[in-house]
Amino acid sequence: MKTVCLLGSPRRDGNSDTLAQRFTTTAQTHGASVQTFALASLSYNGCINLFQCKNGLQHCGQNDDLTAVLDAIAGAQVLVLASPIYFTGLSGQLKLVIDRMFSYFVPDYPTAAIKSRLSPGRHLVLLQTQGEPEDKYADLLDRHSAGFIGLGFDNLHLVRAWGVREPGEVNNHRQFLQQCDAVAGQIYQPA
Repeated sequence: MKTVCLLGSPRRDGNSDTLAQRFTTTAQTHGASVQTFALASLSYNGCINLFQCKNGLQHCGQNDDLTAVLDAIAGAQVLVLASPIYFTGLSGQLKLVIDRMFSYFVPDYPTAAIKSRLSPGRHLVLLQTQGEPEDKYADLLDRHSAGFIGLGFDNLHLVRAWGVREPGEVNNHRQFLQQCDAVAGQIYQPA
């Protein structure tokens, strides 16, 4: 399975990067091909409402570093989003990409039976890290689920690591690493 992993943290080698590395390494042991993008190292904008993706183009009308990322996502069966919680939500780097995924919707998506240019049956994995306790931000994937499902990501998976603030601290919590392995196993080696 082709897998695209987006590192949404502005801090390299932080906890969300660590979880992403664990997940993608496990995926590769199951035969997945993985392409990883460190979003903080790219130059791009969020959606600027060109609407070219609904008026003639089959893709986003902007041409920047995100063009290759969006092309890769379009060809992937699995999309991994790795993000720390920043001000109660996903990092800005990752949110800009999600906004640009609007280009995958067909022009008449509000009324169309098939809303997405992407094929259905894809997997989306959110690797979420946070310094705050477990009772915070448990609904983050739910907040975005309707959009992802509409795009063809019918299979949503969540790995949440809480109480991890310092880089590498997630490695001290075996249960979060095991969750990465378990989700990868569900996707790449289903029963």
